[in-house]
Amino acid sequence: MKKVILILILMLMMIGLSALEYDISGAIRFRAVVANDEFEDDGGWVDNRFNIGFDSQFHKYLKFRIAAEIGDITWGNGGGGINTGANINIRELFVKPYIELLDADVSIGQLYWKDKMGLVMDDYFSGVIFHKDINNNLSTELAWMKVEENALYNSDDMNVILAHASMNTDVPYGAYIFYGVDNFLDLENLTLMPYMSMDMDKLNFDATVFLDLQMDDDTDVGLGAAVKTGLMLDDFEIGADILVATENGLTTISPWYQNGLYIYGIGEYHDRVNLYWNTPYDGNEDFFASIVGRLKAPINEKIKAFGAAGYLIDLGTELNVGLEYELIPDLSHVAAYFATGFHDNDTFNYILGTSLQVEF
Repeated sequence: MKKVILILILMLMMIGLSALEYDISGAIRFRAVVANDEFEDDGGWVDNRFNIGFDSQFHKYLKFRIAAEIGDITWGNGGGGINTGANINIRELFVKPYIELLDADVSIGQLYWKDKMGLVMDDYFSGVIFHKDINNNLSTELAWMKVEENALYNSDDMNVILAHASMNTDVPYGAYIFYGVDNFLDLENLTLMPYMSMDMDKLNFDATVFLDLQMDDDTDVGLGAAVKTGLMLDDFEIGADILVATENGLTTISPWYQNGLYIYGIGEYHDRVNLYWNTPYDGNEDFFASIVGRLKAPINEKIKAFGAAGYLIDLGTELNVGLEYELIPDLSHVAAYFATGFHDNDTFNYILGTSLQVEF
């Protein structure tokens, strides 16, 4: 472990010395939580992780990025020794040459990408992204995602081709097209997902709809939509998050859709106790709907209160509340939160947690 860290530090130093420009960014997060599981067994744990990214420009036509994650480390694993329990993962490692002939950028290597709401993907992948601005308003992306490499000498891999066009107008809009081939499971899918956004003085609104064709021996069709909206009323912000999907739902790659819940979804401050979420809009057997309302209000210049309540068909209900305190402006904050949930089989769940985040 020490050798890996030393090699990583030396690599960053060498890159920085040879680059025309460079920038370092990252975040460290600590969390502690007490919660119970689906069987109402009680427990608790502490975890932390450290992310660091290094961007450099060797030439006006060539950029480079490397980003690593140390963790997630659950305290006590490996007897408390970080050298025996920590994982160091290179999350991003790519070059980004500018092709003057096409007036376009190409990113090649291990990359990060997300759709607007994280419905299909919000994760790292291996592949290529071609990006070109057609004019001041129209931007395009074409990507090949190598989602999974199985046996090296077998055609049993999973690949996804992505096309994306977006218009930067008063009401921005765009569309994603995904074509995926899973040779191991002998499946194909074709997904069309248009979206639009609106950000006015006091109102923000995002909407996405999808049509998903899932091709096996037969072709199944999934339909759905997601809406996120927020409204500022003096110092209060109220919002809603609605997601619906028909039978068969949506083919996902590595989604991270946040609905503001902790037990029945993924919230801003914790993502590990989403007991009953499990992407229910992906290949669901029946109609699915998630309806969440949220509220945020400042108590003073340093402290904000927040909360959310939600109902999910065939899953249950949740209510959560919390406080966020700004330790250092634009650098560090700490949050405390509590959530309760009632599952449809009358199981009662809870989570009480804290989160400390430092970003640079």
